[in-house]
Amino acid sequence: MIRKSYHRLFRWVGILSAVFALYHFAFRPWMLDWGAPQKIQSLELPGDHFTKGQSHTRAVLIRETPEKIWPWIIQLGQERGGFYSYAWLENIFRADMKNVYVLTPALQKPRMSGDTIWLANKKNYNGKGYQILVQVIPNSAFVMVGGEDYQRILSDESAVGSWSIYLYPESQSSTWLIARSSGDEPLGNKILRYFTFELPHFIMEQKMLRKIKSCVENSEG
Repeated sequence: MIRKSYHRLFRWVGILSAVFALYHFAFRPWMLDWGAPQKIQSLELPGDHFTKGQSHTRAVLIRETPEKIWPWIIQLGQERGGFYSYAWLENIFRADMKNVYVLTPALQKPRMSGDTIWLANKKNYNGKGYQILVQVIPNSAFVMVGGEDYQRILSDESAVGSWSIYLYPESQSSTWLIARSSGDEPLGNKILRYFTFELPHFIMEQKMLRKIKSCVENSEG
């Protein structure tokens, strides 16, 4: 009986080890740089200098110019048009998200460096569910960092991490919509991110990119 229990245990350890190896060495690399060819992953982009360490890039190619895509980026934020992702999943994390899938004049106030981009209702998470725009280049770059990182940047220090949206023309009629996460977190934070954040963030971010692409390409004018 004891021998059978050990065999069962070893079998499950083997199965779980194989699943973990498949995730870590096959699925995770694909997930972290989903949709981005090597030339896009290798781009030096405007917000890269705010952080040190590794970056990961996800992207979709949109059949439109940056000028046509930028208004959809301006609407990003829980306090504006949401994040064009799975609202039900975001709301599991108490985001109180309501996505808007049309361009709305009331949501088109220009963004500026120092603006707060809310990731969740400001009443939740003790008012800390936000990012701050550290760099805005119209039709090109939308670079966000956490509140503490914003203060570091104002003090001429590097940010621990950043989340950025970029528009990079491929041709006169097509543009790469790029999402890049960069940073150099302490080991403990990296481990926590590995097990709790990476997968749900990927699910929501790839949806955001695909939905913006759909909205842009299917919108009139």
